[in-house]
Amino acid sequence: MTIISKFLQTSYLVGATVLASSSLAVAQEIPIGEDANQSTELVFYSNNLGQVSQTRRSKLSAGGSTLALEDVSPHLLLDSLFIAGEGVRVREQRLDQQILSPQRLLEASLGKTVTLIRTNPETGEEHELKADVLAVREGVVLRIDGKIETGVSGRLVYDSIPEGLRAGPTLLAVIDSTKGGEKDLKLTYLTGGLDWRVTYVADLDPTGEKLSLKAMATLTNQTGVEFVDADVRLVAGNVQRVQPAPAPRMAMMSAESDMMYSKAKAVAPQRQSVADRDVYRLPDKIDIGGVETKQVTLLENDAVEIEKRYRFRQLIQPYPGADETGRQQADIVLKTENTDDKGLGQPLPEGTIRVYQQVKDANSSIFMGEEHMRAVPKGEEVELVIGSANQVTGSGKQLSYENLSRSSYQLTQEITLRNSGDKAVSVDVVGNMPRNWKILNESLKHEKKSANKIIWTLEIPAEGKASFDYKLRVSNE
Repeated sequence: MTIISKFLQTSYLVGATVLASSSLAVAQEIPIGEDANQSTELVFYSNNLGQVSQTRRSKLSAGGSTLALEDVSPHLLLDSLFIAGEGVRVREQRLDQQILSPQRLLEASLGKTVTLIRTNPETGEEHELKADVLAVREGVVLRIDGKIETGVSGRLVYDSIPEGLRAGPTLLAVIDSTKGGEKDLKLTYLTGGLDWRVTYVADLDPTGEKLSLKAMATLTNQTGVEFVDADVRLVAGNVQRVQPAPAPRMAMMSAESDMMYSKAKAVAPQRQSVADRDVYRLPDKIDIGGVETKQVTLLENDAVEIEKRYRFRQLIQPYPGADETGRQQADIVLKTENTDDKGLGQPLPEGTIRVYQQVKDANSSIFMGEEHMRAVPKGEEVELVIGSANQVTGSGKQLSYENLSRSSYQLTQEITLRNSGDKAVSVDVVGNMPRNWKILNESLKHEKKSANKIIWTLEIPAEGKASFDYKLRVSNE
């Protein structure tokens, strides 16, 4: 053997020894479960997306090892994951979802011997038999006492859990650590199965001039992982996604987990602006089960100034058509501004708002209506249309119509409004005009809101009526 051959052989043996040592080190698996958790923060986004950040403490060995991070969401986005720790470098990572189940336990025992326990139906005595597992895909096939059996009765007993099967989804990370000892590992990932939305409840006082407003944040966790003592942030608005989070698996929800849990907070959530978004931080830590929906109070305002108005959108008919519009009911409109002096003054997330009104001389409220409210920034106007009023009605009648040419005409319409209630009301009549329009004359001055939108505003006395007329010319020549 030449010197070069000996050198190559020696190098190969040394390299093989190093690789074998490294493989053995990497093969050392360190389980890190929920009991190692030091802190948890959940960030809820809308549209089935959340962020989980946890600090877990574990004793690591110097060199290579495999971390088995248990109790992670099965819907985590692997390419969003990062693990950080002092002196720790991640070489590879994967999500192991080979979860222990009767079928997988049976499949992992293919070609092996298990114990079959049968019970004598007359005596109740149990009898153990050794059975070789021959097939499992299209039904269980066992060899018992030299005979092949299918449709096996009894129950199978296994001596141990086969390698590779786990009690729940586990994140496996192959790492290198410069030093051994206790270390804090920061685990952060995005996941499907977390969601939040806002619902508002407004209670108008009997006068209709003030309301109390309460917003509840509904948090939903369908990851299957329970989060305990978690800090929570809620991000309003939508974030740009390259592709949507995976839809959570359908899970059997018990009656208890299907309920809404409402708990009022003495301290309101803190809002801050982060990267052009409104982020709400809950004042207290919360527990939320793996398949659970619960509610927490987001904001409370007891004295919000409100203006109730009435509006018609279909009475004005600036086109050739029927002589009369028929009787219509006015929309009930609640208006305010999102300012401090009106009792608000903080960004309002998008959500459904339900409005009640207190009954005069009665300790009760009645449901007035609901609307989906878009997000309202601070300082902006809030306007809600919550239903129709049967005490405020209106009708329109065409008094004259004249064709001026093939593409031009003029008409006169009279609008009559009635109020059968015991209080005077303010009513807006909205007109959406065609192109090239002109009001020739009118008995009540309109207000121009845009190029083609105008409004007439009338005060109607209690149990009274009011009317106005206008003459319109439309010319498309």
